[in-house]
Amino acid sequence: MLNIAISAEFSLAEKLIENLELSSLEIEKITAVEIYPFSEEQGLRFKNKSVTQIEVEKVDWSAFTYVFFAGDISKATYLAKAAESGCIVIDILGLCADIADVPVIIPNMNNNQLIELRQRNIVALPNPQVTQCALSIANIIKNLSIHQLTITSLLPASYENEESVTKLAGQTARLLNGITLDDNEQRLAFDVFPKQSINLNMQLKKIFSELDNIVFHQIQVPVFYGIGQLITLKSDYLIDPDIVIADWKDNEYISYHDEKVITPVTNSEVENSEAIPKLHISNINSIENGIQFWTVADEQRFNLAFMAVKLAELI
Repeated sequence: MLNIAISAEFSLAEKLIENLELSSLEIEKITAVEIYPFSEEQGLRFKNKSVTQIEVEKVDWSAFTYVFFAGDISKATYLAKAAESGCIVIDILGLCADIADVPVIIPNMNNNQLIELRQRNIVALPNPQVTQCALSIANIIKNLSIHQLTITSLLPASYENEESVTKLAGQTARLLNGITLDDNEQRLAFDVFPKQSINLNMQLKKIFSELDNIVFHQIQVPVFYGIGQLITLKSDYLIDPDIVIADWKDNEYISYHDEKVITPVTNSEVENSEAIPKLHISNINSIENGIQFWTVADEQRFNLAFMAVKLAELI
């Protein structure tokens, strides 16, 4: 029986618990360690029982079997303390993914690298952009030599944090009511802008070492939840779209749509009617010596919460 700690923003913590309730893990207790303090009205429940909430300064990390950790670089000392205390830390946001002896795992894709977990008691999911891309190209990489991979990621407000979701909603309401924004306020509503580059290439190469020419484009868009990616692969050989589609249809994590183009909004509508989130793929097209296609996933429900729980099951 497992004693699990969740250290994440409230919104993501809720989604982790939703997936833990559906998992095969035998859980005795879940505790919320508030690296980001919850508000008074925010409470978590696991199997109809209230989840204990602890301030991070008062926590004894050694009491837990697993820690689901979703903090930024400013919270890294807590992650280190948890790992040093002997519990297994699942680094949900890939905070430690750049460290050489921390395995970066996508469940059922590179499970063999889990042996490295014993080095630090830390295992990382890659950045959600990397997870989403890797799942869609895994079988293509396995069967063909790819000489160019380009990923254009359209990032929602939730990719940054839950505060950005609230800010986007507020700005949208103000602008629709004719209220201008402050000059020094970063505009999210009705606008797009490039995001600062992070080392996504290295994370993807930890999973697919054979990839060389990788380009990530990152653009912030006025969407609340859900990453959209336009992915282009080029090979020295022809890529048969029918074979690629057949592989997608055999993957339990993927839902392929022949006729309908799935967007972050339609994805959200689909996810609300399904217990298990998936990666949705559509709009595949052949190009010269390659293919191009469109993917969408709720990065919090699927790329982070669902995959983190699957990783815990795997461990």
